[in-house]
Amino acid sequence: MGISPFAVLAAAFLVFSTAERFQAAAAETAGEAPVEFTYGGIAPDKTKFVYKIKVNTDKPIKEVHMNHKEMDASGKVLVENTVIWRNVVHSTEQPIEQGKTYEDYTMLNSGAVKAECSLAEVIFKDFTRWSATASAKATPTPAPDTKPPQTKEPPRVTESPAPIAPDRLAGIQAEVESFIKSVYRDMEQDDPDKVLRSFDAKVDYYSYGPKEKAFIAEQLRQYFAAFPIRSFSVGEVTLQAPPSNSRKVSVTFDVRYSLKDASKGATSTGRSHVEWDLIKPDKVIKIVRFTGTSYPDPAAP
Repeated sequence: MGISPFAVLAAAFLVFSTAERFQAAAAETAGEAPVEFTYGGIAPDKTKFVYKIKVNTDKPIKEVHMNHKEMDASGKVLVENTVIWRNVVHSTEQPIEQGKTYEDYTMLNSGAVKAECSLAEVIFKDFTRWSATASAKATPTPAPDTKPPQTKEPPRVTESPAPIAPDRLAGIQAEVESFIKSVYRDMEQDDPDKVLRSFDAKVDYYSYGPKEKAFIAEQLRQYFAAFPIRSFSVGEVTLQAPPSNSRKVSVTFDVRYSLKDASKGATSTGRSHVEWDLIKPDKVIKIVRFTGTSYPDPAAP
C-alpha cells in the first residue's frame, strides 16, 4: 500500500534560513527577470538542497516559486511539486529588497538522493506575477519602422495581468478563509465523506494529476487510519488569480499540525505549506487542485 499524499503532507517541515555552503552550480537567468535564481544542489550533509535568489527589481515581491523534484537512488520520483520561498527569519516574514542576494535551503524528503530545482515564477504584492516559462518563450519583435533602441537601462519586469482584480480578491478573502478552516475542522473528525464534499468531481491531486473523488476518498481513509488523532491550525491565507481567463482562484497558506501515529503511538508536529485552486460553480466553493510541501519539526534532543 502506497503512502498517502496526506501523510506526506503531514510528514515534513519546510525550513527557511541561510545555507551553510554551496556546491558548484550555474545560475538560471532570463532577460527582464525580476530575480536571478542559482541552484546549489544537494548540500554536503545530504539532508537538504540549497539555492540563492538575487533580487533585480524594486517592485515589492511577496514570494518566489520554484519547480522542485526529488528522486531516490533508482531514479524514482519521490516528490514533484512547487517550493514557495518567502524571506522568513525566525518565523517572521521580512521584506524582499532589491539588490540583495538571499541564501536558503529546503530539507530533502526521506530516501531522496537527487534533487532538481528551477525558477518558476515571481508573485508580487499587487497580485501580478512574472513567469520564467513565459519569459523564456517570448520573442521580442521591434515596432514597425523603428530600430530597436540600444539601452543600458535596468531590466523591466514582464507581468501577466490577473483576471480578478486585487480588490475583488480582497472581497472574497473572508469567505475563502472560512472555507479553508472548515475543511481542516472536518479533517480533525473521522468522516472522510464530509471532507470529500469540499472537493470537485475531479481534482488535480499532487503529482498524480487529475483524479476522481473515489481515489481521494481512499487516500483519506488511509490517512485517518494512520493518524487517528489530528489537529490543525491554519495560518495567513494568500489569494491569487491564475494568469488566464479562468474564474479559479489560487490560495497558499501554512498549516501547523499535530498527529498521533497509530503504529508508534507517538505524536509528531510540524508545518505544511499548502496550495489549492478553488472554484465556485454554484453557491459552494470546491477544491480543484490540491498540493503542498511539508516537513516535521526537529526531534527533541
